[in-house]
Amino acid sequence: MSAPTTHRSKDLVGDAPDHPYLFTEHVLPPGSATPYRRHAEDLRSFVVTGGAIDLEEHVPDGTAPGVRHDRLTGWHAPAGSVYRLVNRTDADALVVEAGTRAGEVVEAEDASALVPPGTIPTACAPTSGYTVDKPWGHEIWYTQNIADAPYALKQIHMTAGHQSSLQSHRRKSETNFVVDGEATVLNGLEAPEDLSAVIDVGRIPVSVHGPRTGWSSAPNVLHRVIAHSTYTSVEVSTNELDDVIRWQDDSGRGNGRIDTEHERGVR
Repeated sequence: MSAPTTHRSKDLVGDAPDHPYLFTEHVLPPGSATPYRRHAEDLRSFVVTGGAIDLEEHVPDGTAPGVRHDRLTGWHAPAGSVYRLVNRTDADALVVEAGTRAGEVVEAEDASALVPPGTIPTACAPTSGYTVDKPWGHEIWYTQNIADAPYALKQIHMTAGHQSSLQSHRRKSETNFVVDGEATVLNGLEAPEDLSAVIDVGRIPVSVHGPRTGWSSAPNVLHRVIAHSTYTSVEVSTNELDDVIRWQDDSGRGNGRIDTEHERGVR
C-alpha cells in the first residue's frame, strides 16, 4: 500500500525541564501513513487511543505485513527499529507516542534508506499487559516488559464515583491524556515539607478534562483526579513508580508501593 503521509501530530507536554520525556498525539486520516522512521538512540512506545493502526516494520527481506493494533493496545519501538504507522480503516486513527528525548528521528518514504549498511533493524515488541488493581479501578503498566525503561507509560482506568488519593511525588513528573470520559483534576499547589501537615483542598486549582485533553504534574505538586464519569487516560511519567506520598486516601493507603495491588500482574 502506498499511503499518503497526511497525518497530523500534536505535542502534549512541551519542553519544560520538569518533564524530560516526550508525549505526542498522532492523527492519521483514513488511508494515510507516516513516513518510515528510525531513531538510533532512544526508545519509543505507542498506544492506539482511537480506531486502529497497522504497524509496518522493515525487516532484512523487505517490509513485514502490517500488524493490527486496536484501541488501547500498542507496541515499543526500540533504538534501531525501522517502522511506519498506517491507517487502513475508514475512520481517523489516533495514537499517542511516548519516548525519551535522546538523539533525532530520521524519516524517509523508502524504508531501506534508513538502514545503515551491514546492520539489521531492531524488532518492535508489544506493550505489557501488567495490571495493577486500585480501589478506584485499575492501571495497565505498558512499559513493565522493558528492562530499565527510561520512562513509564500506563493506562489509567477509574470508575465513576471514585477519586485517586491526594498525592505528590518527590522526584516523579507525569503527564495525563484523557481517552474516554471526563475527570475533575485538582493540581498545582506546592506540597508542604511537613508530612503531617493538614491540606486545605480548597486551595488547589481545579480543572475539568474530557477526551483529547490533559494535564501535567511536576514533582512536589499536590494533585488528585475525581471521576464523575468513568474515565480512561494514558499517562507518561519518569520512572520513579514507587515515589508516592498520599496526603489523603479514601482507602487509608500509606505512602509508596502497595504490594497487594500487584498480585494480578500480567493478565
